[in-house]
Amino acid sequence: MLYLIDTNILITPHRKSNPIDIHPTYWNKMSEILERKDVISIDKVKNEIYRHKDVLFEWCEANVKDNFWQKSDIAISEYSEIQNWAQTQNYNQRALSEFADSENADPFILAYALNKLREDKIKISIVTLEVSDPNIIRAVKLPDVCLNFGIRYIDNNDFFREINAIF
Repeated sequence: MLYLIDTNILITPHRKSNPIDIHPTYWNKMSEILERKDVISIDKVKNEIYRHKDVLFEWCEANVKDNFWQKSDIAISEYSEIQNWAQTQNYNQRALSEFADSENADPFILAYALNKLREDKIKISIVTLEVSDPNIIRAVKLPDVCLNFGIRYIDNNDFFREINAIF
């Protein structure tokens, strides 16, 4: 199983539940986890984090190896497929515009996962804090796209359980 980390798995703990300055042991464990060969993310997630030039950016610079950040451009055809699918759903124009924004990592995470699933036949799980909400029209939710394309997704606690991470 390959685990693909969404931006919110790093940003949310940093900003809300486990700030780096208060919970260093959490972040030491995260550093160990992100070194695993079966745990990766993509360049677009890196860009979302690095754009802020904050403490999390500094932590990533010091603790996350370059090979953790995979190139998302391998999945351009899957990206197009996902964008085309979104256009056929009941999302409002703002949601579709945000989802199509080239700075938004979500569609690229989905495309990368779909590419690995189809092309490389690799079992993959997207690790995200987003929750499915199929009736929402104001945002394209990552779990809802996963459900449509048969991509497995799990939250952080299920991820930690699956890899036997104890903090």
